[in-house]
Amino acid sequence: MTNKHVTLDWILALIASGDTAPFYNTREWNDLREKKRKAEHNECERCRARYIYKRGETVHHKKYLRQFPQLAMDYNNLELLCKECHYNEHHAPRFEERW
Repeated sequence: MTNKHVTLDWILALIASGDTAPFYNTREWNDLREKKRKAEHNECERCRARYIYKRGETVHHKKYLRQFPQLAMDYNNLELLCKECHYNEHHAPRFEERW
């Protein structure tokens, strides 16, 4: 874990380089992630909304880091997800509604 201070300029540079991993290794991110885990009692938020209780594994950016770097440290942009929900978020086919 690094003590690097998280700034928007630094995050933008990481995105430009194609490697955002250093962001996820900062103390600031890890502290925010742990705060979210505790607030959600380590339960997947999407499963809990369906009355299913599964362990949350990943603190996920609802608005993705690469598209919305200004929200990287915004607590309200985070949700705790189990492995399955996180996988589905990134890999499940998305269907566009057409009229």
